Amino acid sequence: MIDNSDLHISDNRDNLFSFLRSLAKKFSQLTDEKERAFNLLINVWEKTSLDLWEQGYWQDYFRCGKIALKCARTLNHVATEGKLLNELGWALMEREYFTLARQHFNKSLRKFQSIKDADGQCQSLRYLGVLHQRMKLFGSALKYYRRAVTLLATKGREAPSDQRIKWAGHEAELHNLLGNFYLKLWDLPASYRELNLSLKQYRALGEKFCYYQPGPLLNLGRWHFIQGDYDQARRYYQECRLLSKKLHRTDMEAGALLRLAELAEAQGNKEEALSLAQESEEVSGKEITSMRERASQFKYRIKGQNKRSFRRVFHQIRELGLAGLDLLIFAPGTALRAFQHYLTRGFAAKIYRPFKKVLSRRLRLKIHGIAR
Repeated sequence: MIDNSDLHISDNRDNLFSFLRSLAKKFSQLTDEKERAFNLLINVWEKTSLDLWEQGYWQDYFRCGKIALKCARTLNHVATEGKLLNELGWALMEREYFTLARQHFNKSLRKFQSIKDADGQCQSLRYLGVLHQRMKLFGSALKYYRRAVTLLATKGREAPSDQRIKWAGHEAELHNLLGNFYLKLWDLPASYRELNLSLKQYRALGEKFCYYQPGPLLNLGRWHFIQGDYDQARRYYQECRLLSKKLHRTDMEAGALLRLAELAEAQGNKEEALSLAQESEEVSGKEITSMRERASQFKYRIKGQNKRSFRRVFHQIRELGLAGLDLLIFAPGTALRAFQHYLTRGFAAKIYRPFKKVLSRRLRLKIHGIAR
């Protein structure tokens, strides 16, 4: 039952769920051997959950994880409960259940704070930062990223030698998250520094952290795409795609395919763009709903079938207003710099990209200089 080599078979995933559920039932009936039963359940979860996640079976991951979380809460295993809250919160966030995800992350943070687990707190803060960034609440996101950086500076450096690799992973991921954050705010120099440092650190950490390299690779591809350097963008996207396929990271593979579709569109290759978007949609499958919907919307837009309703336009305007207000409240200096970066880089780049092919070399160089 613990053998997870055939989890791609639906019946085996159902059997895993049934096994965990029966184990949890026995756990609730036992008195003297609760700890032993719980350890067995967590052992099964830890041996199977990573493959469920990496292979994209997120619904099975969530329903099995809920069983483990309930048992951890019953036995008051605070550290395990905090970890599971973070893991299930991330699964909820990927499905865009943002309110529930935030509740999970906040509960996790409080659990780790109660037992003074700095490593767990850093993870919760990172996840809260990602969540608020996906909600386009950039000021709140930066607030959590900065808290994680502060914790890294104060606690990570003091960590015992056997825990330093964990903190090195936190640091590498924070650089990736900040690089992506600054990219969205058009602070391109800061973004480039952070993303390159993230990729360099992940590679230095070795094979164990190879799973996390697709993130900075995809973001670096996006950075070069924004700059108009399509050849370099393609190289990063392709590297991300191949590595994600090797690692069975279907979420990142689907993301790389969609970015390649956007690149093909920018270069005027409509048929290639549609084909890549279709492939992204297929790789996303039934589990990775947010990416599948993005790929579907991209196809409709390319085909000219994406009609923007008044409600959708109103939602986008409202979302943009809330994002600007949140950034002004929590990071006013960053908000002003973001506005300046957009005027000097973002606006110029958006004008420049559609006309790249028809501009003279001299004029192209001039505009490209402004975009940088």
